Amino acid sequence: MTAAPAGPTASNGPVYGRTYDEGRLAEVAALRETVATLPARLADGVWRPEWRRVLFAGIGASSAALASPLYALRAAGVDAWRTDCSDYPAAAGRPDVVVALSQSGRSRETADLVTRFRRAGVPTLAVTNADDSPLREAAGAALTLGAQPDSRVSTVGFVVTYAAIAMLAEVAASGSVDGAVDGRWRELPDLIEESVARNGEVLGEFAAGPLARGSADIVAAAPQLTTAEAVALLLREGPLVPSAAYGTRAYLHGPMDCASEHTSHVVVGGARELSLARQLTQKPTGVLAVTDGSAPVPAGVRPVTVPARLTAPQRALVEVCVLQELVAATAAVRGNPVDEVAFAREDTKIAALAEL
Repeated sequence: MTAAPAGPTASNGPVYGRTYDEGRLAEVAALRETVATLPARLADGVWRPEWRRVLFAGIGASSAALASPLYALRAAGVDAWRTDCSDYPAAAGRPDVVVALSQSGRSRETADLVTRFRRAGVPTLAVTNADDSPLREAAGAALTLGAQPDSRVSTVGFVVTYAAIAMLAEVAASGSVDGAVDGRWRELPDLIEESVARNGEVLGEFAAGPLARGSADIVAAAPQLTTAEAVALLLREGPLVPSAAYGTRAYLHGPMDCASEHTSHVVVGGARELSLARQLTQKPTGVLAVTDGSAPVPAGVRPVTVPARLTAPQRALVEVCVLQELVAATAAVRGNPVDEVAFAREDTKIAALAEL
C-alpha cells in the first residue's frame, strides 16, 4: 500500500509528522485504500481455519482497538481473549495463534510477548502500520499497512490497523481460509464523513459546556467497547481530560454513583445505554448519547447519531471517528492542544528487537 499523499513518508515505519487535524483529514483516505485492497490479502491464506483459540495482544490504543473485534469473534463461537501484554509474564497457556496489534510496531511489551510465544512454538501474527518494525521481526508473519504518516495520538494508524484487525476477525469467525469480508466496509469512509459533518454542531456544544471543565466517563455496550476505550484514551492524551472507559453493565454496578457537575458522560449503544443516560440526568451532569437513532433520546441528553445498518465493529470505527471531533473541540475549549507533548516517553518504544 502507498502512504497517504500528505505529510512526510518513511520506508520502514510510520512518521509522526502530522498534526491531529491533518491526521483526521488523512485517515478517511487511508481507510478507503485499506478497505479496497486488504480483503484480497486476507483471502490469500493469512488465516488458518484450524486457529480457533486466539490470543489478541496490544497495549494502549491497540488494546482499545481489539475490544470490539474480540467481542464479535466470541459471539461467533471462537475462543478468543486479549491481553495488554504486561499481564503475561510468561508464554502461559497454548493458544492456536497470537495476533499482536501495534500501530508503530515498536511497542516494547507487545514485541516481548510475541517473542516469548514464538519461541514456545506458537504461531504469531503482527498487524501494524509499519512496513518494517521490531514487532514484525518478532512475529515473522505480518499484515502491514503501508507506513501511513500519522499524528502523535495515532489517528491514521489507529483507523487502518483497527479496520485490518476487524476484517481479520470476520475471516477468523467464518472458519474458512478464504472467508469473505463484509462488503459494507467499502461504504465506511463515506459514512464516516457524513456522520462527522452531521454531528459536529452537537459535539461542539457539548465540549463548550460540560467538557469545558472536570472529568469524563465514556460508557459503551459490550460490542462497542472499542469506542469507549479509544475515546477515553484520546481525551486523556489530547486535551488532558481525566477520562475513564467502562462497559455499560460494569458501570451500573457502582462507578456511575459519583456523577456530578464535575463529570461528563458519553454513553454509546442502544436501549440499555439510553436508559442509563436517562438515569444520569438525575444528577447535575452533562450526558451525550451516541446511538443509531432507532429509539428516542431522553430529555436533557444531547444526541449523536451513527448509521444503523452496520456490524458492531464497523459501527465502533464510525463512532471513534465521530468522537475525534469531540476531542478536537474539547482541546480548543480547554486550551490544551492535542499535539502538545505531556511527557517524553522513556521506555515504551524500541528501535530494534535487540533492545528487549
